[in-house]
Amino acid sequence: MDIELFLLEIAESDECKAISYKRLAIRELLGIYYSQKRKIAEIDPFMIPFGELIKKKIKISHINIDELVKYMIENDPSNCALFAASTWFTPKRGISSGEYMCIVAKQKIITPYIDNIDLDAISLMVVCYVFDNLTPTTIDISEIIKGENFGYPTNQYHLTKVNGAVFKLDGLIYDGKGYYYNILTNKALLNPIDTMVGFARIICDEASHCDILYRLDERLSVPADEYQDYTGVAFAKFRGPQFNFSSNNLEGKKTIIVHYDEKTLNKLLMVIKQDTNQSTGEDFFHIEIETLPYRDIDSKYVITTFLHGMYCPSTDKFTHIDFAKNQYSTEVYLQKYADSKAGLPIDQYTETKSMHYKIWCVENGAISKETWYKLMIISLSESYQKLLNEILE
Repeated sequence: MDIELFLLEIAESDECKAISYKRLAIRELLGIYYSQKRKIAEIDPFMIPFGELIKKKIKISHINIDELVKYMIENDPSNCALFAASTWFTPKRGISSGEYMCIVAKQKIITPYIDNIDLDAISLMVVCYVFDNLTPTTIDISEIIKGENFGYPTNQYHLTKVNGAVFKLDGLIYDGKGYYYNILTNKALLNPIDTMVGFARIICDEASHCDILYRLDERLSVPADEYQDYTGVAFAKFRGPQFNFSSNNLEGKKTIIVHYDEKTLNKLLMVIKQDTNQSTGEDFFHIEIETLPYRDIDSKYVITTFLHGMYCPSTDKFTHIDFAKNQYSTEVYLQKYADSKAGLPIDQYTETKSMHYKIWCVENGAISKETWYKLMIISLSESYQKLLNEILE
């Protein structure tokens, strides 16, 4: 059987599709992850059915191992397949590890130089190759929501109260299960050696008295004892000065502020709107921040980061902060981005409520301005952090 056809058929299998969304949420290259594991060829439990299918298909399709290995090495830009072929197998007696690695790098075959073909290792090589090179990587919120499965009560935005959850680098532990973070979650760290993502660290350290809500998709769950982080050492960290919350940002019914990056033409939008709590009669302000990346007409749709907070001047505290992604059709987005008096306003919301896709929220408590600022910074890329600091200087 043709090797390329074999790999494409594997990538289209039900076993692959069943875990592809979970793999997409993990994000890390599996080839690199498995190359760093101490126990070679030990596949993670949720991938076992896919691995077993691959072994079965290799046997019944009479796949030539060397042809398979050579194809993956020659077509894997990350070089993970080469690393696996060079290190996951024991060379024959008389061939040193160094000699074996040189042979594999040159000839791109393994069977003449090893005593036993470890089909588990070959299967895992295929798993890594397929997920790192052949499965879809595009993100479309309209497609994501079609398959979401919520196992707990949610609010109107499909967020579940997860007070007491243990947050980690790639997911959270809640009610005996591990949930990998939604693919649109910003996983930047405050500290490169931290054990949890930045937004969760700030919430747990400074807003633990509030309710914490998250989008728990059962498709991303595993038993708690099977959960593990895939993210290695990271280098993103919190940066940026503290700021004084300027009173001139809170004047009038609505204030719109836009800053842009002259090099990329990306914009950062801040909208401040006055509102009144219907239960208490207390005035407060919605403070919205949205990234507006530069796009051309070739884009099918555009996804932005949207951050929302509710600030009470009387207490000088926030009572609610959430993180969401907005998806716009290109036609609507280009009008919004243009900020033309004759077109759509720049603070135009998404066309449908479902395209305002909330990821996490913290509410029902008193949250300081400093904590709000840290959550904004950790949720934005570095270029947008600079624009926010310009707005708040």
